[in-house]
Amino acid sequence: MSGGGRCNVTNRIVTERDFWGGDRRVIRNVLRAYPAARAASFFAELGVALHEEEDGKFFPDTDRARTVLDALIRALGDSGAQLRQSSRISGIQRAGHGFTVTAQDGGTFDSRAVVLAAGGRSLPKTGSDGAGYLLARALGHRYVETTPALAPLILTDSLHTTLAGVAHPVALTVRSEGDALVRLEGAML
Repeated sequence: MSGGGRCNVTNRIVTERDFWGGDRRVIRNVLRAYPAARAASFFAELGVALHEEEDGKFFPDTDRARTVLDALIRALGDSGAQLRQSSRISGIQRAGHGFTVTAQDGGTFDSRAVVLAAGGRSLPKTGSDGAGYLLARALGHRYVETTPALAPLILTDSLHTTLAGVAHPVALTVRSEGDALVRLEGAML
């Protein structure tokens, strides 16, 4: 869904300063182990040709998120893993040398490994409602508490209402008691 449905898969430059929350050293180490160029190569290996736009963002040449999704699903199938769609997970428990996964419909299945990729809390209608955090915590994992990353600004003046649906570059300074705490630059939709 990123990039207006075109799927912004990575950026030319990605640093720990692009992320909020958690230890920046951990983020820096992850980015060193898997830099943006490696992410771009990964998609190329899956057959997804990318192009870089002026702002340094990489999108599939088709400008369709579906291209990326189809490539990832194809790679998943090639790996021998199973994808169970439309099966909301309500629990994961360690069982012997693997896991027992329970779906909300009562069904269970066993697995040697589980990839918990449940999203955050950003878009509940897609299933990204925070339930994955409960599953992670039940398995003994810790995580940095979430804070809003994208928030709407409701503007009613005629200039901004005529721009609804248009992204344009902005600079924003967050101030508290006159002190500039954070300055951000980027696209505002």
